Amino acid sequence: MQRRVSSRGWIAIAGQRIGVGIGHAGATVTVEAADGTLRIAHAGQVVAEVARTTTKPIARFKVRKPQR
Repeated sequence: MQRRVSSRGWIAIAGQRIGVGIGHAGATVTVEAADGTLRIAHAGQVVAEVARTTTKPIARFKVRKPQR
């Protein structure tokens, strides 16, 4: 699935906020959900790997560019 990093460097997946870093602000990252972890990658490199703390299902899979 994909997410767009906020201007402050955060993304949200299944109700869980994850800090990706201010250096990736505005970028579209790819998220892979494994057994108990979420792996965030940008441009083919793993940026972060965090434990999944929620059991909520993932509702959105593809991100859209915000309208201006």
